[in-house]
Amino acid sequence: MSSPKRLFALAVLPVVFLAGCGDDSSKASSSGSGSGSSSASSSPSSSSSSGLASPATKGNVSDVKVDTKNAKKPTVSIAKDELPFGTKSATTKVLSEGKGKAIGDKDLVKADFVMVNGTTGKTLGSTFGETVPSFNMADNNNLPGLLTQLKGKKEGSKVVISLPSGQAFGKAGNQNLGIGSNDNLVLYMDIKGVDTPLTEAKGTSKPAESGMPTVKVPAGAGKQAAITMPKGAKAPTSLKTSTLVEGEGDTVKSGDSIAVTYTGQIWGKNTVFDATAKHPDAPNPSVFVIGKKQVITGWDKALVGKKVGSRVLVVVPPADGYGAQGNPQAGIQPTDTLVFVVDILAAN
Repeated sequence: MSSPKRLFALAVLPVVFLAGCGDDSSKASSSGSGSGSSSASSSPSSSSSSGLASPATKGNVSDVKVDTKNAKKPTVSIAKDELPFGTKSATTKVLSEGKGKAIGDKDLVKADFVMVNGTTGKTLGSTFGETVPSFNMADNNNLPGLLTQLKGKKEGSKVVISLPSGQAFGKAGNQNLGIGSNDNLVLYMDIKGVDTPLTEAKGTSKPAESGMPTVKVPAGAGKQAAITMPKGAKAPTSLKTSTLVEGEGDTVKSGDSIAVTYTGQIWGKNTVFDATAKHPDAPNPSVFVIGKKQVITGWDKALVGKKVGSRVLVVVPPADGYGAQGNPQAGIQPTDTLVFVVDILAAN
């Protein structure tokens, strides 16, 4: 698999923030999700969609107009006589400053945004009205200019950010979005939530339920769990969960983005097919929308209602996992039952 981090299906739009993940053919859509077939990750692009020989650099972020009369569907516009638009360096204008937590370099940020190609003035996408994952400030695959500009901004703020091409998708551009090698980006962002993930499960330890696998997780951030199946036991035919650590944080709701570290193993084969500890950005957590069919059904059923800080053991039969198609790229057969140990580190 080229990117085990994306074994689960993600919504499309937030992936535009990822500058270097390339074609992610290993995505496995959850049953009925339909969200994993198209990716907005960057792809090589030999020419600019604008035909510019070099990026525009004479723009002023104050000239970007944001219309929020319809708060559920704001629009961003740049006057034609100001195109192609761009700034020499990443620049932010704070339209209104929030009063919440300031964004740190390891935080989980929930935000709605409108993205515009500053070179052409074309709106590329909007997440307003959509259920999309939050993004992790610690993920170095994110657009570099976005990370620097968001750091220190407060929850509740509304901002306009101008990113020159070198601080956005760079020479690779993004063919899926129609962004060329010299195209600049403009973003309007409404920062709705800022949370600092825990480094590991934190709360009250509890014994696993009878008949469940035994679990050992070394202390420390993002460590891989050791999972031992009950000797001679057959795999359960229905979804089973056991809370190994009862967290004390917020309760996870359907539609929340959750930051998690996890280990996934196939029942009876002792095969770890995925673990955040093996990801290139370990020990950083992975982020998924829960309860909205953007991950396998077993996760949606098992994790909604749990508290941040919890460590949850989940046994997922095929019907609640990858179903009749399995996941050949991960070595998962249609008949395989999956076992996960999941630390819920943040939710927003």
